[in-house]
Amino acid sequence: MKRLFPLALLLALLPASCAEEAESYYANLRAFFRFGSVITTPQLNSAVNNPGQFCTITFSGGYYLFTGPDGSSTRYAATAVDNYGRPEYVSGFIVGTPAVPDLNGNFALSAFDLVCPNCYETYIQRPLSFSGTTAMHCNRCGRTYDLNNGGIVSSGTAGRPLFRYRVTYAATQGMLLIQN
Repeated sequence: MKRLFPLALLLALLPASCAEEAESYYANLRAFFRFGSVITTPQLNSAVNNPGQFCTITFSGGYYLFTGPDGSSTRYAATAVDNYGRPEYVSGFIVGTPAVPDLNGNFALSAFDLVCPNCYETYIQRPLSFSGTTAMHCNRCGRTYDLNNGGIVSSGTAGRPLFRYRVTYAATQGMLLIQN
C-alpha cells in the first residue's frame, strides 16, 4: 500500500503539469458588445442566421457600422443604453456563422476581433478586410484567415489564428452579446 501512494500521487499531478502549455480557445483580451436590434441591420441579421455569412462591426462617433463582405453597410446610431455599455475591442468585431458545422453538426455562431493578431503582436494595430465571403486578409503582412475554420491562417506566413471571443445570440429578443 505504501508503494502505491507515490505512484497515485504522481499520476494525479501529471495532468496538471501540462496545463500551462495549453493555449486558450478564446482570447485573453477584454471584449464587450451588446446589441439589441439585430433584425434592423441586414448585414448582422444575415450573419447570425445563415451559415457562410459574416459581417464586421465597428464603432465610431456614436455610430455602429455593420459591413458585409460585398461592401454594403448599415449605420446605426447608438442609444443611451448602448452608450452605457460601450463596446470594447481592439479594432472591431467579425461576427458570423461558419459554413462548416462543428463536431455536433451545429452551425455555431463565431466572433473574432477585426485586428490582425500577428501584426498586433508587434504593436501595430492593423484592421483586416474581407477577401471573399468567409475569409479576412491583412494588407500589411499578407496573411489570409479562414473564418470557416476558427480564424486560422489559410495563406501567407504561418501565425496565430484570429482573436476569438465568446458570443451569444438570443433570436427571440434580437439580442447579440459578445464578451470575454
